[in-house]
Amino acid sequence: MKASEEFGEVIDRIDNLIGALELPMPAEFHVNQMKHELSEILDKLKRVYVEEEGENPWEE
Repeated sequence: MKASEEFGEVIDRIDNLIGALELPMPAEFHVNQMKHELSEILDKLKRVYVEEEGENPWEE
């Protein structure tokens, strides 16, 4: 998948998360969902960055 397509997917996912915050659910539910979703988004963005730049500044 092209990097631009993956960025588009991430944008859509973030947009969906923002919309989901409007759902009448307990705050704890929203926080737990955000932790999970943001972790996955972060992993994807890091992977795309490494693929595009050829280096991993997060590597220990």
